[in-house]
Amino acid sequence: MKIIDFLKKQTTLEFLKSVAVGLASNAVDFLLTAVFLYAYGHEHYDGFWGVFSGATVGGTPYSPQFSVYITATVIGYISAILVNYLLSSIFVFKYGNVGKNKYGFLKFLFFSAIGLGLTSLGSWIGYDLLGGNIWVVKLIVQLIVFVYNFITRRLFIFNVNLIRDDENTISL
Repeated sequence: MKIIDFLKKQTTLEFLKSVAVGLASNAVDFLLTAVFLYAYGHEHYDGFWGVFSGATVGGTPYSPQFSVYITATVIGYISAILVNYLLSSIFVFKYGNVGKNKYGFLKFLFFSAIGLGLTSLGSWIGYDLLGGNIWVVKLIVQLIVFVYNFITRRLFIFNVNLIRDDENTISL
């Protein structure tokens, strides 16, 4: 796939749909991350929304342990992957049915696992090493991983050119 292919109308439409699906997936990710963080540290937060706003019971900033933050991130990310796969194969890509099989799902999981590694690494750098705000770090990392996800899904999963003309052909 060439850079010029990204300028085509179909790719632009897929990219915009991918943004919408990414927003829905990120909503799932953020919500489940917050639920886990609240469940673990509810005694520190001033209600559930305190997880997002940083409002704490005593007014003193609360930072969860890194292991809690990473666990919450992984739970949110994995849930978002499942939502994203379903929506990508149904709604985003013109040839979404190309990836709707066991092999396509395994490729989706493989590239998503790399995305999870990038997410965890970026979270570790931004939150633990640089001391950034949990949600700002999460947003920045997700924007970077979104670009990676779109490119890998477009090239390696939902790409009609990957169909072989033999017994493994997928009916379009």
